[in-house]
Amino acid sequence: MKMVRFSPKLRLLCIISLALLIIGTGIGYYLTQQYSKEWKYWKELSNSEKRLVARLAVELEVERVWHQVFRPTPRPEQYAHVTASTLEHAMRLGADWILRMQEPSGRFQYWYDPVKNQFSKKWNDNFLRQAGTSFSLMLVYEMSGDSRYLDAARKNLDYLLGFKEQLDSDKAYFLFNGKAKLGGIALPMLTMLKVRQLTGSTEYDELLIQLANMILFLQGKYQTGQYKSTYVYRGDYEYEKNSGWESRIYPGEALFALANMFRAFGDVGYKQSMDWAMDFYYRKKWKSHAFLPWTISAFTSLYEQTGDSKYADYVFFLSDRLLTQQNLDGDDEVYGSFHGFPSANTGSYMEGLGDALHLAQLVADEQRLQRYREHAKMGYRWLFLLQYTAFDTANLYAPEMALGGIRKTPFDSQLRIDNTQHAISAFAKGLRAIFGRQPLVQAVGHFQ
Repeated sequence: MKMVRFSPKLRLLCIISLALLIIGTGIGYYLTQQYSKEWKYWKELSNSEKRLVARLAVELEVERVWHQVFRPTPRPEQYAHVTASTLEHAMRLGADWILRMQEPSGRFQYWYDPVKNQFSKKWNDNFLRQAGTSFSLMLVYEMSGDSRYLDAARKNLDYLLGFKEQLDSDKAYFLFNGKAKLGGIALPMLTMLKVRQLTGSTEYDELLIQLANMILFLQGKYQTGQYKSTYVYRGDYEYEKNSGWESRIYPGEALFALANMFRAFGDVGYKQSMDWAMDFYYRKKWKSHAFLPWTISAFTSLYEQTGDSKYADYVFFLSDRLLTQQNLDGDDEVYGSFHGFPSANTGSYMEGLGDALHLAQLVADEQRLQRYREHAKMGYRWLFLLQYTAFDTANLYAPEMALGGIRKTPFDSQLRIDNTQHAISAFAKGLRAIFGRQPLVQAVGHFQ
């Protein structure tokens, strides 16, 4: 039998093609693992859109790897318009859009499409995003002193409390659509704690302690320091074990709630829970992008309260990791955005970066302070591009219903409360950390 012999050129071509296939498959797998939420969004696109987005994702991934070796020079002219006044204007514009989305019940419309002039259906909702939105309004109230935002946050809390359930007499949680999630416990706590901090009200104290007990209870399920992501998921009390899933976002939210509980009540048990968790997540090298922002905020708060350098070290470890995901090519339209699927998710990362900036100020780390400040301005540049302004709304059915909302991308007209919520929270933090604006509403009593 005669063997077929390939020419050296053909063999080389086959080797190169195989190598490219392996590299492409590897990059594709990496992107789907790192950006799971964006991957779900990508699958819903048309074939032509999928090709465009996938090519951009790969290009940006390669660019960021290159920039880790050869850091590009910042391009201040690209974000010179990011000033205290433009940041405050964007914050107020976004917060006012959220107020227009609130129903008499206190619930926020989940999304609005200004091009189709359509609102989300009642069943298309998310408890965590409702809760996170009221917390963002409290941050805007703190900076602006406008009581409309406080009133709206309280009204939303009343709505959320309709989903409260008890586990024994000393533990409480929120059950929404058959799901009781760790993040769903933590986020309403953040709003309650901010109300307590800025008004001096103790009306939620008993409930706050019960909710914190539930977080500790879920941490105790594993006995490793890790927090269990759900209490129950549509009847499944072992959902994580049965599905192989753990949230990368909820632990940071729980940690931030406990940090604020420690500040409010001084119970050392909350700090001990955070220490136990830090040992687990640091040792296990949890560096998922979704895990970073809330966790940065949590341990920045704990450092501010204790002065223990191990918390500052952890925050800077996470924050430096966070910045490796920013797109830094000043010639790109997506300059300042994060990761290979540039979107409104940048607002979440900017929340964490705002607190990292605050920490750099506390420890007088001038090198990081300067670097974080420039990266933050780049990020705000991108978020400004996503916000509907008067110029963008002129030809819409209902211009006032779009004004101030944050789009997922420049090409996606849908406005969701969570995208706008993260952005205005980031703007509020930037006013303090970058431009030195002091809150118009100061903490009450021992919260000072």
